[in-house]
Amino acid sequence: MEVPTSLAGYAMPGRSIAPAEHLLGLPGFWPVFYAPVWDEFVAEPEIFGADSADVDEAASVLYEAEEVWPAFRIPMAGGHVLWIVHRNFPDDSGTDYLIAHPDWDRHAYLASIDGHFSGPGLSWPELVAVAESAPAGAQGVVDPGLRLLLLLPAFGDADLPKGEAVARISGALEAVGAAPEAAPGVAERLLDHGFWEAPSWSFRGGSPLSGSTVRPSPLALCDGAYSPRTVRLALGITAEQERALADALAGGSRDQPVPAR
Repeated sequence: MEVPTSLAGYAMPGRSIAPAEHLLGLPGFWPVFYAPVWDEFVAEPEIFGADSADVDEAASVLYEAEEVWPAFRIPMAGGHVLWIVHRNFPDDSGTDYLIAHPDWDRHAYLASIDGHFSGPGLSWPELVAVAESAPAGAQGVVDPGLRLLLLLPAFGDADLPKGEAVARISGALEAVGAAPEAAPGVAERLLDHGFWEAPSWSFRGGSPLSGSTVRPSPLALCDGAYSPRTVRLALGITAEQERALADALAGGSRDQPVPAR
């Protein structure tokens, strides 16, 4: 899977993006990946079966690669790909959550984890649906547990089934090396986001009684003050593409292509 043209202008001249799913196997990956939001895990790498040397190695490859930025691909239904990119500008580093599609001429922002953070970009139902709906034969991260863990920093939802969430996240953590006795506590900490409060999500659109000409959107909107999804996601795409994107965020038809423009 190549970097789509809709991301062509994202990295800026002199920088590029490269898939880096192989880094998920580094012993210190998870405490370092979560550090921008939950920095306490760097001081507790043993929770993830790692040590301080593992943390140093993972930090170097994730956050010091300034010319070729490491990215993780989350393939979705209908040809969409959610990209998690470590934007390693020397003076403007962060982690961006983006959605791209071959038929789009732009990308959609879900969240940014940096000093000027933006999010959340996913509700709980969307998080679970995307995590569990990797298309057959797709390139990138296809394991549901890994997808769930990678997407957690972009998530926020006031209407959270906490017991289910802790159980799901705990199982994913155990699969990447967390001790079973520690996993539920870590899961609860990961549900307490350090950048934004848990917001509400709803579906809104024009009312025929009001005479509005604005068509209802199949995409949920967020009332979080810092969320890019207070407005429609991927503004400028066609109605068919918007429906396909909504389907992808809901788990969608795994092999159904997105209609062309």
